[in-house]
Amino acid sequence: MIFSDLVMSWLTPPRFPAPAFPIEPTRFSLTLPAVPLEGFPAAHYPEVLGVHKTVACYEWPSKSKSGPMVLLAHGWGGGAAQFAAWIKPLLAAGYRILAYDAPAHGASEGTLASAPANAATLKALADWSGQPVHGVIAHSLGAIATTLALAAGVQARQLVFLAPVCYVADGLKNHGLREGLSDSEADALVAYFQSEFSTDLTLLSALKSVATPLPPLTIFHDRTDTSVPYDEAETIAAHWPGSTLVEVTRAGHTRILLARGVIQQALSALDGSATPQETPPAP
Repeated sequence: MIFSDLVMSWLTPPRFPAPAFPIEPTRFSLTLPAVPLEGFPAAHYPEVLGVHKTVACYEWPSKSKSGPMVLLAHGWGGGAAQFAAWIKPLLAAGYRILAYDAPAHGASEGTLASAPANAATLKALADWSGQPVHGVIAHSLGAIATTLALAAGVQARQLVFLAPVCYVADGLKNHGLREGLSDSEADALVAYFQSEFSTDLTLLSALKSVATPLPPLTIFHDRTDTSVPYDEAETIAAHWPGSTLVEVTRAGHTRILLARGVIQQALSALDGSATPQETPPAP
């Protein structure tokens, strides 16, 4: 199998049945522009980068109709419905909520996906909202997407990252190894991707392009996460001035989205009322 085929198969996310929302949102769609995110080769890889893709979006208005706005950014193979446990607490706290399914996820168009396509969707929704972004809550690869969106001009007052991904290259290399490449061939596959897409697959590279001062960031991660190593959260925290890293127990990679203690402490971080210090227990 040639490198281009391997990359395309790696960029094909799984789709899972979406759980129901506890409160039905207003559903609408947006179409991403011809160049969804500057700096990536949209002309050569339109499908991967979300060119002209129609994406599913969701809105829960605040009770006051004028509450601060929070965006929810899902990760690889996920979707807006993964944040179902967050809807009632965020609404009770007075927030307007916007969420989306990135290209090739959930109810959105496409078969191929990427962090830049996810970021382009976040930016398009933020631009559409007509309101400043108070906060972004991002899970897994959504952390890279959020950082790319910040680099593209999205501004936010507070950020919350849940089990964030910092490095993507290991995932591509492991994909190559599973497909029968040798170790050196898998390294060459990663180099091919970096050359084709003008990225080294790290959150840190995107972070260098974000205007300073950076918004406050609170990171929640479980040290026993088997999908994304805890040290990736430590690396992000070390490079993000003023960030707070909170170790979560018994949550893993996806159950962290359901952890009541995480939700409670994230709400405190969003409104600036407290800096999380203790490990919130998983449900």
